[in-house]
Amino acid sequence: MTKDAESIDPVKDVEEGTQMLENSGSLMQTLNRDDQEEEFTPIDGGWGWVVCFTSLLTNGTVFGIINTFGIIHVFLVKEYAVNDSSISFKTSWIGSVCTGFTFFMCIFSGVCSDRIGIRPTAFFGALLGAIGLFSSAFITQLELLYLTYGLLLGSGGGFIYATSLVILGHYFKKHIGLANGIVAFGSSAYTMIMSIVLPISLENLGIKYTFIILGGLYCILLLCSLTWIPTFPVHSSSHGKESQIEEGRCSSIHKYLNLKIFKNRAYLTWFLGFDVALFGYFVPFFHLVKHTRDNFPGKNAFILITCIKVTSGVGRLIFGKIADFKCVNRIYMQQSAFVLMGIMTACLPFSSSFEGLIIICLVLGVCDGIMVFLVGPIAFDLVGPKDASQAIGFLLGGFSVPFTVGPPIAGLLYDTLHTYEIAFVVAGAPPIIGALIMCFIPRIVQNSNKEKETTDAAIGLTRFNQTDFFKIQLRKRGKSF
Repeated sequence: MTKDAESIDPVKDVEEGTQMLENSGSLMQTLNRDDQEEEFTPIDGGWGWVVCFTSLLTNGTVFGIINTFGIIHVFLVKEYAVNDSSISFKTSWIGSVCTGFTFFMCIFSGVCSDRIGIRPTAFFGALLGAIGLFSSAFITQLELLYLTYGLLLGSGGGFIYATSLVILGHYFKKHIGLANGIVAFGSSAYTMIMSIVLPISLENLGIKYTFIILGGLYCILLLCSLTWIPTFPVHSSSHGKESQIEEGRCSSIHKYLNLKIFKNRAYLTWFLGFDVALFGYFVPFFHLVKHTRDNFPGKNAFILITCIKVTSGVGRLIFGKIADFKCVNRIYMQQSAFVLMGIMTACLPFSSSFEGLIIICLVLGVCDGIMVFLVGPIAFDLVGPKDASQAIGFLLGGFSVPFTVGPPIAGLLYDTLHTYEIAFVVAGAPPIIGALIMCFIPRIVQNSNKEKETTDAAIGLTRFNQTDFFKIQLRKRGKSF
C-alpha cells in the first residue's frame, strides 16, 4: 500500500461525497419547487369575474367617498361653524388625513396579506372602515372626526383597497389589463353617482344618517372580501428564513417587510418615477373649480370634474382591453399618459374659453384612467405574482406624500401670486419628469432578463459539475486504493 493510499479513507470519502450529492439534490428540489411556483398560470375567468366585480365595488366605495369629500366638507362647515374663522381649514384636514392614511396603510396591507392572508386583511379593512363611519355619525366634536373619519376610515380603506388589486393577479394574466380597467372604473362610476346622491342625502337626512348610509356601503364590502379566495400560497413567510440563512441573523423588519423587491432595479425605478409624477396629480382636482370661478364667473365649474371622471372611467375600460395585447408595452402606455397629463395640466390656465377647459378636462380624464388601472398589471409584470402584494402596497404607500404635498404648494403659489398660471405650470412638470425617469425601465428589465438567463445557466452548470465531479473523484480514489 502506497503512502498516498494510506492517507485515503475510502469510507469517509464516500460519506462526504454522498452528503454533498444529497445537498445538491436538495438544491435541485428547491429550485424545481421555485420553478413550479413561477409556472403558475391564472384561470383568466370563471370565479375570477366574481372577484373582479366585488373588487369593483370595493374600489368604487373607497374612492367614491374620498373623491366626494368636497361635498361633505361644505356641510361639515355648516354643522360645526360656531364663530370659528379657521373652520374651513380644520374641516379640510379631515379629508386630507383620510386620504393620506388610505394610501399609507397600503404598505401594511401588503405585509398583512402575505403574513395572514388576503381575505382576513380585506375583511379587517372593511370592518375598520365601517366602524369609522358609524362612529363618525355620533360625533359631536369636530376634532374627534380626525380619529374616526380620518384615521379609522382611512386605514380601513387602505387595507381593503390594496388587497382588491392584489387578488386580481390570482385570477388573471392574459386579461389582467381588462380586469384592472373594470375594477378601476368603479371609482369613476361611484364618484359620479355619489356626487348626485350625497347632496340630496345631506340636505334631507343630515350628516348623521348620511354617515350611517356610507357605513352600510362598507358593510357590503365585508361580504365582498369573502369572495377573494387566493389561488396560490404566499411565500413571504420565508423571507425571514432566507435572511437567517444569509446572514445568520434576522431583524424584525426583514421578517415582515419584503424589502428585497427594492433590489429589483426595474421596480425601484418605476416606484421613484411614479412618486415624482404624482406631485402634480391632485392639483387640478383641488383648484380647478376655484380657477374656473375666477376666470369664467357664472359657468358651472363642477361639470369639469364630472368630465374628468366620465372619460377616466371610459378610458379604464377601453385601454384596459388594449393593454392586454402582446404588442402593447404597458410601461410605455403609462409614460405617455403621464406626459400628456403634464402638458394638459400646464395648459389649463391658458385656455381662453370655458369650452376649451372642458376639452382639456376630457383629455385629463383619459390620462387619469390609463395611469390608475395600470398600477396592478405593471407591478405583476415587474416583480411577479408572489411579490406583487407588497410591491403594490409600497407603491400606494408612497402616494401619500405627493398627494398630501402637491395641492398645498399650488395653494401657496395662488395665495402669493393671486393667479393659478404658475401653479398649474409647476404642477404639469412632475408628471413629465416622472415619465422621463421611467425611460430607464425597459433597459433595466431587458438587462434583468439577461441576468436571469445567465444565472439559470450557471445553476444548471453547477448542478452538472457538482454531481459529476464527486462521481469522478470517488472513482479515482477507489482505483488508487
